[in-house]
Amino acid sequence: MLTEIPSDESICYGIILSTLSILTLLGNSLVCLAVWRLKNLRRLTNYLVCSLAGADLLVPILRVIYINISVYAGKWVFGITWCHISSMCGVLLCSASILHLCAISIERLIAIKWPLSYDAKVTPKRIVIVLIYIWVQSFVLSIFPTLGLAEQRFNPVLAECEINWLKKPTLTILLIVFYFFLPVSVMLIAYAIIFKEVRRNSRRISALESAGNQGSQNNVFKREMKAVKTLAVVVGMFFIMWMPYFVTTTIRAFRGDDLIPGALQRTVITLAYGNSCCNFVIYALMNAQLRNAFHHILKECCGKRGTRIDLNSTRGLNLTTVSTKRRTKAPMEDKDKYRRD
Repeated sequence: MLTEIPSDESICYGIILSTLSILTLLGNSLVCLAVWRLKNLRRLTNYLVCSLAGADLLVPILRVIYINISVYAGKWVFGITWCHISSMCGVLLCSASILHLCAISIERLIAIKWPLSYDAKVTPKRIVIVLIYIWVQSFVLSIFPTLGLAEQRFNPVLAECEINWLKKPTLTILLIVFYFFLPVSVMLIAYAIIFKEVRRNSRRISALESAGNQGSQNNVFKREMKAVKTLAVVVGMFFIMWMPYFVTTTIRAFRGDDLIPGALQRTVITLAYGNSCCNFVIYALMNAQLRNAFHHILKECCGKRGTRIDLNSTRGLNLTTVSTKRRTKAPMEDKDKYRRD
């Protein structure tokens, strides 16, 4: 199973895949580490985000690293068995990512549309059930080829193993509709309702602020909206980076691989794999408090302590740092004040 990538392109292709793998591993590991190390971050929304980061983290481990080695070696060197497993992992992780994003969008819709009944609707038990459903459904989808519904092959143009879409074009359409366009439609509808609700309440919030009423409900609403905007960008980036792959896959399923140039196929699949490292970058760029949290976690890992991280919102990606020095000084200040009095 030799590759058909030109030597000059293989070097560039391999370097890009290596860079994406490193960024994906570091960024998503940091997200998982933050939720695991800090109890204050263990909120329901963050469990969904952490599971999504776990799916992105597995992309280089179970997929990209083997493609990268095959690019440099000029052939698939891991055997036919791992070729089939690698193909299954590709379908598994893609399906898991989009189902996670769909679940997050619905959770955000409930938080914004029905904030008073959020705790009754979104419970830890239901979050666990949703996560189990996401991974089980993704696994069932990935084992379709072993059930005789499709076959797997090595694509020499991409140096990766994948489903032979040309053999089952009808199955290709069903998978793309039910596992891409339908979840994306649900996400778009959810965020459309969210921003409509925000627009409806904007006048009320402005009126309260102008009257000097800085109620806790308004502050919570603002924090929730910051999380919504961040996650909306995550969903939009997923759509932009995966859409070319599904379009070209549909063309290949009905017209064959020759209709799509090899360089274009590699560009499209690079965009798709690049999405795995985008979420962490989006979190760091759009959420200053989350960026600050990552900064303190890295300082702690490097041995620099003295700060801890607390979660300001009960249902959002809104973090605030609290200085431990101030907490230790506060009792002394109160004591001095008591003496003066």
